[in-house]
Amino acid sequence: MKKILVISAIATFFMMYSCDEVLKEDVYGQISNEEFWQTEADAVAGIKSAYAETRGGWQGLSVWQFVVEDLGTDIGTGGYFSTYDYSNYTNWSGTNPDFPGWGIWPAFWQSINYANTILDRVPGMEIDEAVKNRILGEAHGIRAMVYFHLVNWFGGVPEITTTTEIPLELPRQTVESNYTLIEADLKIAIDNLPSKSELINLGEADYGRLSKQAVQSLLARVYLQLGRWSECSELCESVINSGQYSLETDYLNMFSFAKEGYNNSEVIWVLPFIAGSSPTVDGLVLQVYCYRAPEKSDFDNYYDWSGDIRSTTSFYESFESGDLRREGLFRSSDGTTDPIMLLKYPADPATDGRYSGNDYPFIRYADILLMKAEALTQLDDPENAVNEINKVRARAGLAGINAADFDKESLLHHILQERRWEFYFEGHAKRDMVRLDPEGMLEHIKAQSSDWETYGAERYLLLPLPTGALAANPGLEQNPGF
Repeated sequence: MKKILVISAIATFFMMYSCDEVLKEDVYGQISNEEFWQTEADAVAGIKSAYAETRGGWQGLSVWQFVVEDLGTDIGTGGYFSTYDYSNYTNWSGTNPDFPGWGIWPAFWQSINYANTILDRVPGMEIDEAVKNRILGEAHGIRAMVYFHLVNWFGGVPEITTTTEIPLELPRQTVESNYTLIEADLKIAIDNLPSKSELINLGEADYGRLSKQAVQSLLARVYLQLGRWSECSELCESVINSGQYSLETDYLNMFSFAKEGYNNSEVIWVLPFIAGSSPTVDGLVLQVYCYRAPEKSDFDNYYDWSGDIRSTTSFYESFESGDLRREGLFRSSDGTTDPIMLLKYPADPATDGRYSGNDYPFIRYADILLMKAEALTQLDDPENAVNEINKVRARAGLAGINAADFDKESLLHHILQERRWEFYFEGHAKRDMVRLDPEGMLEHIKAQSSDWETYGAERYLLLPLPTGALAANPGLEQNPGF
């Protein structure tokens, strides 16, 4: 998705601290809100700005979803610049690890600001009603997605729904209140967005723009987190019955550059990236921090910033024999600890050394099947749950499982394992583990942390609020234990 003009640069108290120049988004031009909101093209440019703020370079969903979620569990290890300050779960504070303060918090609130600007400005524009409703639906969907990450990573956060009046002091709201806002936003988005097939028929070239099924899928994920099993199952069924999506036949090929765009039958909500364009569009930066096995030279065009992010040997060895999904990992013989290289996202031949054009699949069809299986298991319907699980296993080259071999608890544990094998390094692992195996999550934290007995392992279930954000907004309170 190409970067466009930044049409609003309102600095709120959430973003009142600086970062290195290399971390800032390039601003190709600015124009006041009073001058800007005139035409349909202006409204489209506005919504693309909101999309752009969710990811790119070192901010937003460009690497931190992997750091927080995958490196937060036993799936992965390592860090950026060899600091390992995330995965060791030790000595955290409002400035350590430092990336929430410059990589996550400012970008997410800027994206919310852009979405709110659209929701304030677009309703009064004299443009085609269908276009207007679609853009408003996208703004609600983007805001919901950002809040979903904020509430899962930081706990309850302030709620800002307009740019017209922002108090100097805003308190945190409860997790329940945040989810109420997220649910309301997604329901509005569902009512206003076209399906994937309608987007194609409209000639929409920008496949990263939201569809009805994309926001239905996120709402299903919300209901899963909230334990609203029936509603989750019903939404998953709606996505399935839409006939818009199916499992790709080849697991690894699904992540190839050849399968980017509408021809990928599995990806429901994707964040597209481009590298090597002119000007360069910030893309994923995971590859510059990844461990590189000497046997593999495909990634030599990337800068080596010594992050050594990799999978663990224990996770690599957890796969069932013959599981094709493990082919996205490579075990080196170089003698290092956990010498497991991530091959799931192929090297981008167009990289400039920093950025990679690999798209990030935020939600895909396999997730719908496994979310439905989890909800059905919770609803005491193991037979139908296993039917959904076996569809995913068949694509992985594995035999089906039998419902008779499980009780409810063991089937939920197996679903967690399937999710780990299916979605490793897709930014879901910690959230899944907290939901399905909270005790196991705490045991992992204890195994990694040298100070959990002093502060409590529960301290590390959430990120600390950045010190700069706390200083800028007196209404904020730090998470427990920090």
